[in-house]
Amino acid sequence: MTLREKLGWNTRIVELKSGENRLSNLLEKLPRLAEELEAYREKGYEPVILVNGRHHVFLGGLDAVLSDGDVVDVFPPAAGG
Repeated sequence: MTLREKLGWNTRIVELKSGENRLSNLLEKLPRLAEELEAYREKGYEPVILVNGRHHVFLGGLDAVLSDGDVVDVFPPAAGG
């Protein structure tokens, strides 16, 4: 089952209050997504989170600052060889 199927949605628009502009704040507003990401991490896999096409690790990790209109894409870890 894909992450999209587990969550039951493809796109989600989330409004963050002033002062709650970090990626971690966004995940707090989407607890089912946060739980799925944590489940991957517990298995030793790191999901890919992109903010406007840039990997969140290079933007400050979960402390990455979000701005109005930013697009956050989440991908489960890829496998293969």
